[in-house]
Amino acid sequence: MRLTRYRFGDFQLDPATRELTRSGERLALPLKSLECLVYLVVNRERAVGRDELVSAVWGRADVSDTVITQTMRRARKALDDAGDRQAMIRTVAGFGYRWVADVEEVGGAGPSVEPAVLVEAPAAEPEPAPAPEPAPEYRRSSRSRVAIAILIVVACGMIAGAAWWVAQQRTAPAQTQAVNDGQAMVLPVTVQPPVAEFSWVRLGAMEYAADRLRSASLKVVPTEQTLHLSNAPTGDAQALQALRARSGAQWLIVPSAEHVDRRWRVRLQVLDGTSDTSVEALGDTPLQAMAAATDTWLRRVHRSPSNAAIPTAMQERLQRIDAQLDAGQLEAAREQIHALPPAQRNAPAVMVREGQLEYRAGQMASAQVLFQRALANGLDTDAATRAKGLMGLGSVALRQRHAEQAQRYYTDALALLGGSGSDEKYTTLLGNAYNGRGVSRVRQDDLAGAVSDFGMARVAMRESGDVVSAAMVGSNLGRIEGTRNHWPQAIQEFDDAIAVFERFQVNDYLAATLAARSLGELEIVQPALAGRSIARASVLADSIEDETLVGVILSARAAVATANGTLQDASTALKSTSAATIDSEVMAQLRMGLAIARGDRATAARLAGELPGSLKGVSADTLAIATQAAGSVDVAKRWLALDASASHPSAPPARRPAALFAVAVVGHRFDKPEVALELAVAAVEAANRDGSPNDRVRANVLRALVLAGQGNLQEASAVLGELDAYAQDDYRVAWLNWRIYTLRGEVELAQRARLQAESLRKERSLDQQPLL
Repeated sequence: MRLTRYRFGDFQLDPATRELTRSGERLALPLKSLECLVYLVVNRERAVGRDELVSAVWGRADVSDTVITQTMRRARKALDDAGDRQAMIRTVAGFGYRWVADVEEVGGAGPSVEPAVLVEAPAAEPEPAPAPEPAPEYRRSSRSRVAIAILIVVACGMIAGAAWWVAQQRTAPAQTQAVNDGQAMVLPVTVQPPVAEFSWVRLGAMEYAADRLRSASLKVVPTEQTLHLSNAPTGDAQALQALRARSGAQWLIVPSAEHVDRRWRVRLQVLDGTSDTSVEALGDTPLQAMAAATDTWLRRVHRSPSNAAIPTAMQERLQRIDAQLDAGQLEAAREQIHALPPAQRNAPAVMVREGQLEYRAGQMASAQVLFQRALANGLDTDAATRAKGLMGLGSVALRQRHAEQAQRYYTDALALLGGSGSDEKYTTLLGNAYNGRGVSRVRQDDLAGAVSDFGMARVAMRESGDVVSAAMVGSNLGRIEGTRNHWPQAIQEFDDAIAVFERFQVNDYLAATLAARSLGELEIVQPALAGRSIARASVLADSIEDETLVGVILSARAAVATANGTLQDASTALKSTSAATIDSEVMAQLRMGLAIARGDRATAARLAGELPGSLKGVSADTLAIATQAAGSVDVAKRWLALDASASHPSAPPARRPAALFAVAVVGHRFDKPEVALELAVAAVEAANRDGSPNDRVRANVLRALVLAGQGNLQEASAVLGELDAYAQDDYRVAWLNWRIYTLRGEVELAQRARLQAESLRKERSLDQQPLL
């Protein structure tokens, strides 16, 4: 079975494979842009409002006009329909869009497979009324969203860019995993007819099938992980086999569901390394048919079928709500909940879901009440539901900035689940609980505790087979290691995570982690490597629709470009960054740094004088740049006053090198020379003890400049020896070599140093002291 395809001009659009082709050639198109095309073509008999399009494609209301415009621009560009042409997609002023090109519907047959076995699902027992006991919840995989203030990852839109997967299969060798015997991967269900009423079946029946296989003691690739790989064409056996090999699963299950004569027919196409078989089943509901089909297949591969009963109407309702929550269709989920009788709606399993809905809608007070009621009403309910209620309260507490309270809720959830010795069925929940507690500990500056919790979260996620979530935790662990100036460990974490994100085409996390690695490479004084990392992230940014994440990548690009002396690129990146997508302090830091690198001291001084009053809680790194930019001692000291404790001995060790460097800069630029030298030496000592290589380089460059300013060229020259390892890579050190040798009158050494500085300076001037 295959969904209808649509042909218009030289183009063909296949909703089943999420594929747009032109004259038979696949076109690279971001997933959201392609889904907009599908929705407009399917509804081509009328104009589609922007709100309706947002609800159908994004499943949420908080999508900005900029994102919608960019998404439609990419769709039109792929169709050569941009600008004023509008021969296919017409803008309806003040309303939305309408598809106007002629469309031909094209049918298609699926692949030739072994004849299916048709099974009749047993009828479900009538559901007791009113209000039965809440049905047991099925264990559901959910990727962790790590909301840590110090991190730059934005956890939304995780499937962006996955539409490129098929094209990449044709151009690059498949990255295969060792086959995990006994593991299956279930793809999203292809649903016919593709109407809104049945849209929940795509993910709901997929998750139900995965849970039913798990209850039969099979390992199943987590749903979120599957979604990153699930764009292989359903009619292309070769691509499906490549997908199976890429995932490492023994079996790839390709389900489809068809509503015919008020009944459901479910078909499972199952591929392993050598065969392609299928089974079919009928049922009164999609989940009943799916239960019969999965049990039949389990018998075929000599596995005991699931001992779970045929799903009741209540269980099907819960699965439908889950699917709508997963897809971000909050209003649809709300309608399902509100349609329940009051007694059923007050069941803990339902209240937990309604709390999750309100949380995602931003209604923290309502979510908190619902989680509390679920826990109060369900003292005898299962541990999984109670743990979800506690974790929901923890999430609310984090949003309300009550980190200590959040930590208590997550700790209670861990105790309920049994901690590290928990039953395997709770592994995914354990990972989420450890992750949440880690977040709460970061908020309290307990980095050691956070690292421990994130480590436990990663172990649990790996045990459940969720390597993508484990990589996300690893990426965030890298960021924490970076805040502690443990840069070799940080970059190793980034590299491990990047390898997973590349394999599963998680393009937004891949881009974010590449950006984080580029900043780490600046800290180990490898600006050229940083340039290569951020270049890779920038290419991926074109397929990312999350404005905040794009802003993160652009800000990293500006920092790396400034460090490499490609100042025009830094300026372009900053101009492309929306003020709404980047923290005002980060923007101030980048703009001041760029002005200093250009030698534009007047602009740097103006920026330093304008911004301090509008910022709160300035970082030590911002102070380090702001004090270099300040045009007067009063402005510089006003910056230092914003975080006067940063250089105090009681401050966190990782903060002190940059803070002491900032104080030393003020001493060098505005105070007496002997005071400046004392401060510069203190900055060097702090950098050697607690700092990164970058901290050590800039503190030592400053110390050499102070010594040279005092005429002490011999000691200044000794500093060059300490920095010699960085002279081939770092412009600041190369420039300092040239400056000191010139002052010493050593012509040959000065000439060599000048040639090295020239090779690194790019758009910077040797006549200007570089940004330290």
